[in-house]
Amino acid sequence: MKVIFITRRWLILFWILLGIALFLLCAIKLKEDRSISAVFGSPITSGIIVIDAGHGGFDPGAVSDSGTREDEINLKIANKLKKYLENEGAKVIMTRESDAALGRTKREDMSKRVEIIKNSDADIVVSIHLNKFPQSKYYGAQTFYMAGSEEGQKLAQCIQSRLIDVLNRGNTRQIKAVNDLLILKAGQAPSVVVECGFLSNPQEEKLLKDDGYQEQVAWAIYCGIVDYFAQQ
Repeated sequence: MKVIFITRRWLILFWILLGIALFLLCAIKLKEDRSISAVFGSPITSGIIVIDAGHGGFDPGAVSDSGTREDEINLKIANKLKKYLENEGAKVIMTRESDAALGRTKREDMSKRVEIIKNSDADIVVSIHLNKFPQSKYYGAQTFYMAGSEEGQKLAQCIQSRLIDVLNRGNTRQIKAVNDLLILKAGQAPSVVVECGFLSNPQEEKLLKDDGYQEQVAWAIYCGIVDYFAQQ
């Protein structure tokens, strides 16, 4: 009986010591993970990102039947995206930070946006817009990139995937290559235009005017940007 008692005691002690060892290993691993995060940070830390809030000032962009202006919502989403990116250590350059155009004419405005992008040394460029069709049935965010740009395509896909996951999994819109958008030709960095939804769709217009939904749009774009940088 004495031998059995000693065996059980050592067995209990063994399991106690094993539990302590596992606890210490987990604690060390957690500390290492936090140290790695502190050293290397987010994938976008120190990245340079240009955010272009489309239109502004004399140029309202698309205007819904109820009078909702695209340029105002573009800027709100852009500012929210800026906040998310800067919180992770990215350097953000805005083409505009107020409801004003960059020039007296559309040509002058676009010329100055292009100049900002060319002088930015940006890693990526994201231009925020809203869509509008004559018909009201169309809905859903969609991301465009410059035809022939492999990195632009990757960035567009990362953002589009997040837009669908975060905003509407019923959205079947896919990324699309274009070659007629000046903002995508402005610099050497991968560039995308994000059409965040349709002002011509009454339900989506209502969402786009909502501050909470604008946060979701900005968050989805931010997550897509992080995904892209994580692949680099």
